[in-house]
Parts: sequence; C-alpha cells; structure tokens
Amino acid sequence: MRSSAIGSVLRLAEAPGIIPLAAGSPAREMFPNADVQEVTSRLLRDDPDALQYGDTAGLADLREWIVSRNATRLGITGRPEHVTLTHGSQQALDLICKTLIDPGDVIVVDRPSYIGALQVFRLFEADLVPVPLADDPQLGELSAALQDGLRPRFLYVVSNFANPTGATLSLVQRQRLAELADHYGFFLVEDDPYGELRYDAHDGDPLPALASLSDRVLRLESFSKVLFPAARLGHVTAPAELAPVIGMFKQASDLGNSGFIERAVLELVTRPGFADARIEAARSLYAQRRDALVAGLRRYFGDSLDFDVPGGGFFVWARFTGATNAEDLLTGALTHRVSYVPGTDFYAADPDRGTLRLSFSGVGPDELTEAAHRLHQAWAAGQGGAAG
Repeated sequence: MRSSAIGSVLRLAEAPGIIPLAAGSPAREMFPNADVQEVTSRLLRDDPDALQYGDTAGLADLREWIVSRNATRLGITGRPEHVTLTHGSQQALDLICKTLIDPGDVIVVDRPSYIGALQVFRLFEADLVPVPLADDPQLGELSAALQDGLRPRFLYVVSNFANPTGATLSLVQRQRLAELADHYGFFLVEDDPYGELRYDAHDGDPLPALASLSDRVLRLESFSKVLFPAARLGHVTAPAELAPVIGMFKQASDLGNSGFIERAVLELVTRPGFADARIEAARSLYAQRRDALVAGLRRYFGDSLDFDVPGGGFFVWARFTGATNAEDLLTGALTHRVSYVPGTDFYAADPDRGTLRLSFSGVGPDELTEAAHRLHQAWAAGQGGAAG
C-alpha cells in the first residue's frame, strides 16, 4: 500500500496562505447549512426512529427515490433491491472488489484513471491493465487487446467529466463499451460522481449512462458533490445477480450506514425543486471558477501548458509541453503558496511526469487567477527565467 498522492499534498499544503488546487472539494458556499439544520432538528423532534439502526442496504425510501430519479433522468431500469447505500463511492469500490476480484484478476482502467480506485484495486492484488479509453474515439486499442486474449473481470471508468482528466465518454464509446462487455462477458464499473455538474448549455441532453446500455454495469453515484461531502453517502446499483452479494459484504463490513444521515438526505432531495435548484446553483458557481482558472492559465502560460477545457466536474488536467517534471515542480509551487496534484499517481503504469491535476471547485475566481500566477512564478523560477 502507498499513501495517496492527494493526501500527501494536502498535508504539505496546510500552511496558511496557500491557494489549494489539490483537493477536489465542493465549494463551502454550496453547503445547505440552514436546510440541514432545519431537517435534522425536525427529525430529532418528530421521528422516533431517527437515531435507530436501519436496513443494511440503506433506507428503503431513499433507494426508491434513487431508482425513480435515474429512470426519469437517464432511462436506467432497476429496482430498489439492486441499490446499496455506501459510505461514499469509495466503499462501493471496495464492496465491488470483494464481490468480483481474486488476486491476479484483471481490471482494465483508463490511462490516466482515478487515484482512489487504483488504490482499492491494488489492495485486492488485481492485475491493472491501463488502456486509453476517453482518448480513443473508437476504442480500437481495447478492442484489439480483447481480440488478443485480454480477459478482464471488469473495466472501470468515470464516464462523465472524469477525475482527473475532465473527459467525457462519447456516445460511440459508450455504445462500444456496452457491446464489448456483452460480447466478452466482463462487467463495467461506471463511476459517475460529476454527471449532473455539466457547465456548458450547448452540450445538449446528457449522454446515456452505461447502465442504460448494458445489463453488465455496476453504477456508482454520490451525494457528496451536490449536497455535502460530510454525509459520506454514495450508492451502487448492481445487476440482479450481484446485488445480494454486495449486500452481504456490506453487512459484514459495517452493518449499514447512518440511518440518521440517510433520513436527512431523503428529506432534502424529496423537497419539491430542492435538488434541481442545488444543481443549477452549483453549475453556475463552478462554471465561473473553471473559467477563471482557464483564463489565468492561458494568460500566464500560453503554449507552455497544454490542457482541454472540461465541460463539467472539478478539474483541469494539464501537461507541460516542455521537459518540466510536475513532481519536481511541486516543492517550488508550495514555496510560492499554491498546491496541485502531480499526475504521476493517476497512472497504473508508465506515468506521464509532465502532467498535473488542478482543482477549481473549492477556490474563488480571484484566488484562481492568483493561483495561476503563482504557479507560473514557480515554473519560471525552475526554468531559470523571470516570472511575468
């Protein structure tokens, strides 16, 4: 086991005055403090079971709401008994591995991929095979590897506005993944914490979820990004044959989540218009922050830093076009009071050391402009030139 690169950077970056581009934390301005206070006070006053044990799989009414919302929004057919509420999506990954993975089993991951998932997969001694997914328009490399005998137990992908790259799978890629999973008999683990945080109106309707295209999909979602992360509440929707096994491992792990938190979340999301209003407000705020960081990077770095503008999510994934090593630069960046996460640990193998992940979600627009300036000062100092 290795410590998370994100955790290590956060520990280094706790000094006052550092602008944090390392943590993918939601904006404090989006936390529904008053609503949570009102709901929890009422639960404690009026609900005699608010502090009681609950169903290991999670509050039945909340699981029914999840199924109904996904059916309406994404066309996913499912049943409440196929949903397990978890301690964030991270526990869902752990339970999936307990259900499916023996040491040496193959898991296909994108290149790069979410660092938290890579940690879990390594814990279960899986054989991680990185294959470009979002960067391969026709999934030709994956198709060729499967034709040559690659047999994964499952493929893991963040389908919308991925952590760390901000990339989104196209319709063609989604359809092709579903076809390959059905043909070769592996499962797809679709992680979608950012799917509702889409910032560009011209993108049109959301693309179909993988879970609407194949019966071999385990879909992960989270309440952390649009409500509040301290709830530590996520959920996994699994195929009918796997859901009971996941539930059994959930029971053995912790006997269930906080029923009190589940009740509070249910009260919030079932308030008429509450969830949609929160999402719209989040989209507006995060779009402003994304645009501020992008403008700052373009202003100070020009062609020295290559990146795509993400259509949603929390991150800008960038690469220095020269010989800069982002790990080596981090010490100088912290000296100039700005943090980020080097891209190295987001790769299952053969990392691109010129890459870095910059999070804009938890920082205001003016600070993001200053963060780009400070990062450029640190980079210019390493180049032996004067910062602009």
